[in-house]
Amino acid sequence: MTFKHHLITKIILSTLIVTSLLNCKKPEAKISNNPSFADHVKKLEVINGLQVLKHDNAAIAFSGAYQGRVFTSTANGLNGKPYGHVNWKLLDEGTYEHTMARLGGESRMWFGPEFGKYSIFFDKDAKQDIKNIKISPDLDIKKFSLIEKDKLSATYGADLEIRNTFGYIFNINAKRKISLLTQPQIENDLNIILNENISFVGFSAETTIKNLGEQWRKENGLLSIWELGCMLTNPDNRVIIPLKKETDSVTGYFTPVTSDRLVTKDSVVFYKADADGLNKIGVRPDLSKNIMGSYSAKNNLLNIVKFTFENDSLYVNSLPGNDTPYNGDVTNIFNGEVDEALDKNWPFYEFESSSSTKELNTNETMHHKHTTYHFEGSFEDLNAISLKVLGVDLSDIPKF
Repeated sequence: MTFKHHLITKIILSTLIVTSLLNCKKPEAKISNNPSFADHVKKLEVINGLQVLKHDNAAIAFSGAYQGRVFTSTANGLNGKPYGHVNWKLLDEGTYEHTMARLGGESRMWFGPEFGKYSIFFDKDAKQDIKNIKISPDLDIKKFSLIEKDKLSATYGADLEIRNTFGYIFNINAKRKISLLTQPQIENDLNIILNENISFVGFSAETTIKNLGEQWRKENGLLSIWELGCMLTNPDNRVIIPLKKETDSVTGYFTPVTSDRLVTKDSVVFYKADADGLNKIGVRPDLSKNIMGSYSAKNNLLNIVKFTFENDSLYVNSLPGNDTPYNGDVTNIFNGEVDEALDKNWPFYEFESSSSTKELNTNETMHHKHTTYHFEGSFEDLNAISLKVLGVDLSDIPKF
């Protein structure tokens, strides 16, 4: 072989090797039909700053960098069931670093209002429907930095810029403290006793925002802290929302709230949250307590959510088409659906709670705390917790 032929052969081989390396993709971490917490953590390892906080059999997987987001949790160690929904498609596509708003997770920071005159999700004069939603870039890409941490908690934060439809720009500093709770803390929070047959995990997300700009005024629009928790579900899952008083209506979003999905009985809202039909409900301040939950007999699972509720007068309104911007709900339940033909991929339901809002002065702050608890056990043990915390006998959940 001549030197020239040898050189050409070497170039071709080098080109083939480089091309092969460029086309070689890292194998995807597959999720089984019955995934464990460990399976979810394995696939989440690509997330910047992913951490697992663990105490006994309770564990949470979260990223402080991803705006203090708890992706999922478990009550039974690495092999236990995971409870949070994650948008795995974004991880598979490799777009997750620039689309944080759509990543899911069972505890994430958000802000309202979503719709209306002062919405923070639409351009001025744009028709306010889902296809025109435009998220402030900082909510999609801004990474948070560590402020402090210890064995069972961590606080992260960053400065954010958020623009509303009215054209007003909110300059804020946002901080998120994520804490994994111990058994004594959970028992004290809920005034219950957990026996050795109950598996449990509890964690809190505390969000504080500071106004870095001029004083906020109602005529320019205001912000609320909005906590969203995307949960895995199944057909028998029923949400339980105790109310202050009887009502014959709750706020309905997107699609009509029908009797095959919602029943109100003895000052309690029961709602079918099965990810089998787009729907959303809301509970206004005059009806709200600071607690809600859900129950699945199939999974032997009781979920409880507590949140900050001061019963203030101003709550931003996220109802589509509303003309009362400060007459909004305190809590919401979103129920998703999966319909590929309509580009809908929401196989989860959400626990949502919102802070009140106010005309913050420069350097003044607002705070909101949202705490999630999961319990697995026998019907008798879970029912005792439900009776104590929600005031509801699980055997009295209506059949619908």
